[in-house]
Amino acid sequence: MQFPAPIEVRLHENKRTYLRVERRWGKITLHLHRLFEKAPSPVLEALVRFALKRDRKSLAVIRQMAHLHFSTARMAADPLEQKGEVYDLAEIYERIKEKFFDSGYDASIGWSKRQPRGSFRSVTFGCYDRMTHQIRINRLLDSVKVPLYFVEFIVYHEMLHAICPTEMDARGRAKIHTVLFKQLERKFPEYEEAKKWQKTSLALFRAKKR
Repeated sequence: MQFPAPIEVRLHENKRTYLRVERRWGKITLHLHRLFEKAPSPVLEALVRFALKRDRKSLAVIRQMAHLHFSTARMAADPLEQKGEVYDLAEIYERIKEKFFDSGYDASIGWSKRQPRGSFRSVTFGCYDRMTHQIRINRLLDSVKVPLYFVEFIVYHEMLHAICPTEMDARGRAKIHTVLFKQLERKFPEYEEAKKWQKTSLALFRAKKR
């Protein structure tokens, strides 16, 4: 393979941007997560092809490698605060675990440390980090104006991510809300009520931010 320009590789630990290609001053710089440091030859070749030609098939190989790494790796994380001013996530978590999950379920949970930012066109209520096996819930939900069933639904939703594997399509794109995930999600008793409340919640969170 002929290289039209020098290629430099810079490694980092940012899993959200595990691959970025920079072209400046006649040089190509690959910013890569350290997971590619010991990648097999086919993946390394795919990285080079993608850097040179933006090849979609190569990108699929790269995404599959990243997905395999992030879905199986585990790393330590600092414990999160669980008791809020209104809701205790530990109590909610244990209640939902006992009702819907088996006794071996062991993801940790807590309030997110991130402060609300932006114009509030949408709200991320929670997230599950597969690397740390940790669930983080948006502190905006720690409010008397937020119904308990909605907080429980968000906790249940994020707990499902730990047991529902992400699926990859032919282009290497990850699909986290799979058919199985949606089927299990609908088993939450107040599913319809939670979805309805969610649609009208944005104005409340905008007001709370101000």
